[in-house]
Amino acid sequence: MIEGAVYMGELVALRYDQPIPKYVRVGTKDYVFECQHGIALIFVPEEEVSPLLSYVGGCCGGQRHVISLCSPILYSHWLDGKGGR
Repeated sequence: MIEGAVYMGELVALRYDQPIPKYVRVGTKDYVFECQHGIALIFVPEEEVSPLLSYVGGCCGGQRHVISLCSPILYSHWLDGKGGR
């Protein structure tokens, strides 16, 4: 178990920092973040969390970490739009 992580079954919820559907390639694996209620999430096995958290992106020459662990509040909001942001 990853401390502070939200799990859906055995998968860990990760958040992309912009509220858009987002395609990300890390190594040879492709990931698509699904956007609901203004939050972009993906659910992955624990062994894929570290490479995704290391992913850097950004626009206009800015490079920063754009993927983080999802909080319980954001996960609740992603599910039904009522969890707050």
